[in-house]
Amino acid sequence: MIVGVDIGGTKIAVAGFEPDPAGGRRRVTPVRSCATPAREGGDAIVRAVVEAVRAVADGEPVTAVGVGTAGVVAPDGSITSATDAIRGWAGFPLRSALERATGVAVVVVNDVHAAAVAEAAQGAGRGAGGLLMVAVGTGIGGAVVLPDGLRTGATGTAGSVGHTELALPAELAGRRCGCGAPGHVEAVASGPGLERTYRERTGTPLPLREVDALARAGDRTAAEVIAQGAQFLGRALAAANAVLDVEVVAVGGGVAGIGERYLDEVARAYRAVAMPGPARARVLPAEFGVDATATGAALLAPVETPTPRPA
Repeated sequence: MIVGVDIGGTKIAVAGFEPDPAGGRRRVTPVRSCATPAREGGDAIVRAVVEAVRAVADGEPVTAVGVGTAGVVAPDGSITSATDAIRGWAGFPLRSALERATGVAVVVVNDVHAAAVAEAAQGAGRGAGGLLMVAVGTGIGGAVVLPDGLRTGATGTAGSVGHTELALPAELAGRRCGCGAPGHVEAVASGPGLERTYRERTGTPLPLREVDALARAGDRTAAEVIAQGAQFLGRALAAANAVLDVEVVAVGGGVAGIGERYLDEVARAYRAVAMPGPARARVLPAEFGVDATATGAALLAPVETPTPRPA
């Protein structure tokens, strides 16, 4: 069994997979979840992951573990940088700690990178000549999968669409991203960014789901706020795909859950500014749900090669 793991700021999700003949992964257990001991640091998270892996394996031998995690992941599987959602996460040697604890090979990548691998292999990007994925939620994460595989980049930050700088209207130009820089699309198109824009325009603080409900009921300001965020995202995706020129742009995350009208607005804005070639890319909703990261992580984990027995 190969075990795929999704480490988030509030939840750890784990599932067991088996290789299929086509080189993919077939989930063979339910997804098992537990709370992330985020305030207790990296060692506590490793213990929680190991316990969850053992529980989902239920006595079956585990040959490898793939992990998708919050934070920027270095090529050696350590956490380069992260928000304070997980205490002491930045700098933690996650891969080596898990390999010591499990005794098997471990692969660690960023959670959106892992989700994009699942989308490229078995979701919106299957059969396509490359995928750019963006996950729009509390932040905006992104990933690039080319025909020959995932691109994490020299420092693990490839695909960081949320940190694309845009020419913003004056009332938004000074807003700072979570990384500290002004003008990034994450500051204005993420869930918190949309909530802030609505609050600044109306004086009323509301969660995004209520802003969306107002927009569906015909509230003009709410609809304009959501449409503007979608337009900003579409422009950022067009800038990214001018460099990549992939065939599919997949949009996922909680904000994309607003639905078809949001995705249509993203696609319109994308095509309005994209170069003629990349403008032909398909802008699609991500197909995977809650097990995207665990599935992609399992796809990246190595398949054990049986040791030949003497004749």
